[in-house]
Amino acid sequence: MAPFSFQCSNPDFTIRTVPDGTNYQVNKSKMAEGSSVFRDMFGTCDELPPVPEKGSDVGSDSQSPSMEIHEGSEIFGLFLGLLHSDPTQAPKETETQKNGGVAATSDDWDTRTQGTVDSTSTEVATQSLPSLMPLPILRPLLDLADKYDISAPYLAVLHDHLKRNAPESPLEVYSLATQLELPSIASAASAFLLSRPMATYTSEEVERYFPTIRSYHLLVRLQAYRKMKLRDVLSKEFLFPHGYGKCSKHGDEASKLWQEHRDDVCNRITPSIDVVGEMAELLKTPTFHKCDTCGKGLSAAIDMLQYKVNKVPWSLERVPEKLSEWEERAMKRQG
Repeated sequence: MAPFSFQCSNPDFTIRTVPDGTNYQVNKSKMAEGSSVFRDMFGTCDELPPVPEKGSDVGSDSQSPSMEIHEGSEIFGLFLGLLHSDPTQAPKETETQKNGGVAATSDDWDTRTQGTVDSTSTEVATQSLPSLMPLPILRPLLDLADKYDISAPYLAVLHDHLKRNAPESPLEVYSLATQLELPSIASAASAFLLSRPMATYTSEEVERYFPTIRSYHLLVRLQAYRKMKLRDVLSKEFLFPHGYGKCSKHGDEASKLWQEHRDDVCNRITPSIDVVGEMAELLKTPTFHKCDTCGKGLSAAIDMLQYKVNKVPWSLERVPEKLSEWEERAMKRQG
């Protein structure tokens, strides 16, 4: 991520970070709006002497009221940028991300800073926040958010950044969201944790990424439920249901090919398998490739399969709390 340099266009207060002596010119109203802790602190510091700037005297008329903060300047500068930003203008997740889609391209997940705001605006930060904050930056920012009790709109910005890290770092996001008791974000991350079988996690990984037994069990349950539902959907799908659209010349042969391939895919079902893509491989076979009627029948069957597969849960919040008796039995049968 490009370095973030916080600047305020209309400051009326100075905050110095004690460890490295960095002075930040800030706007008190924005700080108080975004943090109840700073709001309370400002009520006690109006009579404090100003922090001397480099090359200036304490009594200089240009100096503003001040306070000292025991925080590292690198993360704290970004935190100040958050409090001086407009939370309603923060980048939002795309529709694909909302729907648990595939990871976005690098352009969608750009981490560069995005220009400046209009100097005539009421906004006071002259540099925008990164469009996506990576997890090593986000973790300490969330700690500061808790420490200084930031208001809900600003906290929502950090939570949105956390959620948008899920495609690239799903396990880390799932773990952190679980610790922070953010079930919707944990669910969003779970959609990207379908490919690796839960039994393959080492004891060290389980201890590191799963803060509770329940957090591990929920993913076990998601993978098992999705696997069961995918197998059920596919096993009940026919090429020519009730003989509709069946080719008079090759219908029996085509149906046999469909059933054999369907059974093979059912035996290889995993939570992350592309069932539709697997069945679409039949389009390459001579029976379906050379016969228009069989080809149309296969295309129709694949479209219907896609429709049903799209309804199979892919994240935690889509798995029902209570399973039907049939689902319970099917889950036990598949192990």
